[in-house]
Amino acid sequence: MKTKILVLCITLLGLLGYFSLAKSQDETKATGKSQNSILFNGWYGRIKEKWQGPLHNTVVFTWYTGLTSAENEQAYRKLVNNQRKNGVKFIGYYYSATTSYPSTNVGRFNRFPEGAIPPEAIKYSWILRDTNGQLVTWPGRKNRWFIDIGKSEVQDAILTRAIKNAKRLGANVLNLDNWNYKSFAPAGQTKEQWAEKNLALLIRARELTHQHNLKLVVNQASPFEHWHKFAPYLDGFAFEQSTHSIWLTKRNLYEMELNTYEQMMAMGKSLFLFTYIYSETRKAWDPDGRKVATTALLVMPQDNPHWGGIYVSLSGSEVWPVGGWTMWPEQLGKPLGPRKWDGNTITRKFEHGSISVTVGEKPKFNIHFEY
Repeated sequence: MKTKILVLCITLLGLLGYFSLAKSQDETKATGKSQNSILFNGWYGRIKEKWQGPLHNTVVFTWYTGLTSAENEQAYRKLVNNQRKNGVKFIGYYYSATTSYPSTNVGRFNRFPEGAIPPEAIKYSWILRDTNGQLVTWPGRKNRWFIDIGKSEVQDAILTRAIKNAKRLGANVLNLDNWNYKSFAPAGQTKEQWAEKNLALLIRARELTHQHNLKLVVNQASPFEHWHKFAPYLDGFAFEQSTHSIWLTKRNLYEMELNTYEQMMAMGKSLFLFTYIYSETRKAWDPDGRKVATTALLVMPQDNPHWGGIYVSLSGSEVWPVGGWTMWPEQLGKPLGPRKWDGNTITRKFEHGSISVTVGEKPKFNIHFEY
């Protein structure tokens, strides 16, 4: 799981339902429809100039902001206060769940607020070792260490620090990144060992967030068959591999993805699906969010709720068609029924159109509007 994905893509999430608009950060307030927001605007304020067409020079204010960062605390608080004035109900505090990171390094971790536990706050014995006894680092980052989250003292060090920061800054959601269950393991750990430690951290995170009246969201890239094992400890999932080319090759694989989303929503969990994610070959499979938006519409509830709903992250700058995919829920209206398969094509009908996906080696997406 790539942390930079959360940074660049966690302009997080939206689709589904109507949205609140504001002319700019300092002008028009939101329309009051934040309960139906479609864009989970995680990197608040950074996407203003990317909108075109009907949404030109607008900022979408939503019910949940997953990540806000600034040059200093004063600027950070100004951004957060502005969000609240424009209808944002939940402010997420981002924190790396499994790694340390020097606060003086370049990039996001040199911004405010702190996004990972710094080296000076950990013990040397907490750092994981590989089979040769060497310290285990994040790929390509020699000063960013994986820490042994299987130890209770490590769990409490990370979580109490992150929660303390979140409460002081007025956040009401803890948004953990770099959490994993059976899809990755740092050197020296098996996937099973690392999954067990990650689950132990999550259970403790649930205990502490409950105590402090915080919701808990985890950014993860775990296989669908394991989601039910850790879902009870979460309020929401951020998922980096939605509508990946892997799931689009066969009907049963895509149906597994869709079924998993429905199962999680039935449990009251919100789903935040990333777009503009890169595969191992560094080729984007959904650069402007059209595929993920279509996928979310296939399973969205009749009335998309705050928690227990499905949302899409990062629209990019493309507007397609007529207003861009962020306009699709408003254009299509409410769904008329569940999705249906006909061979390798799945379709769902709406009040003002339909959407369909044909799976295969070259999957096809079709969105039809009736005006």
